Amino acid sequence: MNNGIVLNHHSLPFANKEDADEGLMAFFTVLKVCRTAGLKVLLVDEDQDKSLMGLELTNGYFVRSWLASARKVAELADWCRFLKSLETKQPLFEIVDIESVSDVLEVGLPGEESGKSVLLAAFYFETFLASFTALASWANSHFNVWVFELDATPDQRDETLLNLSDSASLDVHADELKQRRNALLSSAKDIWFKREDFFPHLTLLSNQIGTSLQCWSARQDVLFKARDALNVMESFSGRWLSGEYVDYHHEYLRGLGLAAEVSGESESVNNDPKKKNERMFWLDDGRKVYCENHVKLTDGYRLHFYADALNKRIYVVYLGPHLTL
Repeated sequence: MNNGIVLNHHSLPFANKEDADEGLMAFFTVLKVCRTAGLKVLLVDEDQDKSLMGLELTNGYFVRSWLASARKVAELADWCRFLKSLETKQPLFEIVDIESVSDVLEVGLPGEESGKSVLLAAFYFETFLASFTALASWANSHFNVWVFELDATPDQRDETLLNLSDSASLDVHADELKQRRNALLSSAKDIWFKREDFFPHLTLLSNQIGTSLQCWSARQDVLFKARDALNVMESFSGRWLSGEYVDYHHEYLRGLGLAAEVSGESESVNNDPKKKNERMFWLDDGRKVYCENHVKLTDGYRLHFYADALNKRIYVVYLGPHLTL
């Protein structure tokens, strides 16, 4: 299962409400990054609450308790909306069926005689643990564990699990998270049909991009270059909308990791009505705009887009061979 992370409830509780409030922000940050990577939270223990709201952060203080207070604080409005979006996007939690392997497979921490189901799930599905920072022992980016496998020889060995708990661990696992995202976007049709989940701050025009991606016949490396560009554009557009950027510049995409060249058109194109018209596209709100900005992909392909300053949104309008010069 490559689209899930395992909620580690053993990393709770916090010592007090103040620590819980701070730790919940770190946990929300982890969840936010995981969702951009296409990963959803999996709840493995049946005795745990099936809603994030029901998680007890410290004695008598739940996530829903935090929400009740946070709604009164303007600075926390974005996080309140994020929490509500998690609750309404189903499934946030899933019961992971590991009973079929628990009789022959066990995973535990060094020095402990019995294993833990969350460790078993993370190992079995080859994915991340998602931990809170309440207990220092669960705040590491990696965990050494022992694995007991009844049908294996030898029956016990040491392994390492990946853990996400704060910004530092997100930095450590940044490349792995990127690889997980890309694995879920490994074909042109994946990019198109999963666009609302992976590119919520972009608009990919149906007639142009939708047709190109659903009928893709060009080289795979061209597609992956386009995918990488879309990933960077999505990152920029989300930050643009949140106010981190006040306008669009090519340099911002480069600063966020765009490896391909990005530019506008030459004066010879801008001054030629026929060539310029070829780069005019209808947006979904009825506007016809000049889309000179483009990313130069391999094999002569181009990805044209329009940075809409009014809505702080990027419209991706064309993916295909170089337009007329």
